[in-house]
Amino acid sequence: MGELTGEEIVRRIVSDKGALKELIYHIVSDPDMRMAVISAVLSEVATRQDIREVRQELRQEMGQLRGELNQLREELNQLRREMRSLIRWTITTVLVVWGSTAFPVMLRVAGLI
Repeated sequence: MGELTGEEIVRRIVSDKGALKELIYHIVSDPDMRMAVISAVLSEVATRQDIREVRQELRQEMGQLRGELNQLREELNQLRREMRSLIRWTITTVLVVWGSTAFPVMLRVAGLI
């Protein structure tokens, strides 16, 4: 059997859960190794201050979104008011045109003019 490479040893340990647990136990039992693992992991861990900062950023963004939403609601209400006004003008115009053309025709048909 040939000599095992480091890569092969790692592959075998990773595939054997019992061996992996034992290796981890030995690593964390050694103070220097434990500090090396903690140092490596520490850069990935969020601190309470990090979480506070993220919360503050989220609150600011939510406040901005609420402001934008309120602005959109106001614009929508303005559009509704304009549409109501345009509909009223359209109905009024139709009635005036109808009244100025159809009404005289009806009076003539009735023999009143």
